[in-house]
Amino acid sequence: MKEYIFKLELFPEDSKKHLPIYFDVPEGAKEIIIENTLEPRTLDLEESKKLVKKALAIYINQGDSPLDIKNIPEKTLNEIIKNFIPVRNLINFRIFDSHGDFRGTGDERFSKGVPIKIGEKVSSYGCVEGKIYSGKWRMVIETHAIVKKCLLNLKIKINKEESGNLPEIFNEYIPVVKEPTTKNGWVAGDFHLHSLHSDGKLSLENVIKHSIKRKLDFIFLTDHNKISGFQKIKNENYKVFCGMEFTTFYGHFTSFGISEYIEWDVIDLKNGIRKAAELVHSQGGIFCVAHPFTMGDPICTGCRSTLNIDWKYVDAIEIWAGSFNKRRYENTEALKLWRSLLNSGYRITGLGGTDMHTPEDVTVDSPITYVYVEELTLENLLKSLKEGRVYITRGPKVSFSINEANIGERIRLKDKKANLKYSCEENLDLRIYYNGNVITEIPKTSSGNIDFFLGNSGYVYLEFWKEKELYAITNPIYVI
Repeated sequence: MKEYIFKLELFPEDSKKHLPIYFDVPEGAKEIIIENTLEPRTLDLEESKKLVKKALAIYINQGDSPLDIKNIPEKTLNEIIKNFIPVRNLINFRIFDSHGDFRGTGDERFSKGVPIKIGEKVSSYGCVEGKIYSGKWRMVIETHAIVKKCLLNLKIKINKEESGNLPEIFNEYIPVVKEPTTKNGWVAGDFHLHSLHSDGKLSLENVIKHSIKRKLDFIFLTDHNKISGFQKIKNENYKVFCGMEFTTFYGHFTSFGISEYIEWDVIDLKNGIRKAAELVHSQGGIFCVAHPFTMGDPICTGCRSTLNIDWKYVDAIEIWAGSFNKRRYENTEALKLWRSLLNSGYRITGLGGTDMHTPEDVTVDSPITYVYVEELTLENLLKSLKEGRVYITRGPKVSFSINEANIGERIRLKDKKANLKYSCEENLDLRIYYNGNVITEIPKTSSGNIDFFLGNSGYVYLEFWKEKELYAITNPIYVI
């Protein structure tokens, strides 16, 4: 019916840009097909190794046991580098119809050159099917990383009939849990995972089945820069809630409980996170800083936070991302930041998330986040998240109280004398933090009852360790 061809020559200085492309859709169109080639997609081996080594040097020089890359034997270093090569030119797109509504992104399919469809009845994963309105459509090319001069050849085909034989098409969602359930008290969940609708490897159904296998009571689906996957979940009785990961050029930020799409480019060097956080809050949602110290450009482009964050707009921070041991450098650095924020008077909830893209991402030392609710509803979850009624564990359940206050609650400084009670399902090494300092360490303990005096307002929380491995961490009880 109609075809558009665009050729974009891109250079390293074109990285981190939003490049708009406009095209007209005639009356009667039933689908839009987007195809691309990118030459080259990746760097050669030696070029890749140099960039990986530079990013790796920054990554491992942080946390509770920083390491100078010069001290890593060359053979070991080369084995590590293999996990991150080849480095690629990373380009994505997002597209809006003539009404200004979000209609999809490309993600892994665009990176691999797989045709992407937006149809009246059926669409590719990550895209929104529905009426193909006539008029001017807008595509935004996102140059996350141009590590080498490249040529993007883009073809947009507009057809009168829908194609029936394209790869990676989303058809119909099939509910996993047939009957509704209710639960209250401490409920287990995952606040950070991805499906085929962005760059995850599991369908929505298999994400839920995997979560049930992990004995989780709920999950937040946080696909990159979209909520289209969640919008396809129909008649599902497992507790799946809507979230989104703002996957920006300068950091990743998760949001929980939003109901409408939010443009991710509102996060930039000029505005920081303020506009995005305000938009999330206007929908009653929670705004969270995700894995702020993970591997950065150009290995995981934009994954590491480089913004000057105004923390008064932040509700939560991911202090335990994925495997604690594999990501120890970033997780222990995030713990240090969290304590610093608490010391500065911010009541920011510490969260865990697997950041699951494949089932292999969930390991024995990955976090499960427990939230205390009167009943497992979205409203109650968001309320408890905001209050900090949360603890994170790789397995053992824990409890913690001071006088009559529990995790996330407040006690008054006038009480002075404090009675702290704790329990843990395993014998672990306990560290009690009071205003950023360890005031008590108890080895190999599962329960106890401690009296101490409150000298200053602030916060108290617990960490449970086994040698150098974190097993569980609570959010604070605040002293006011």
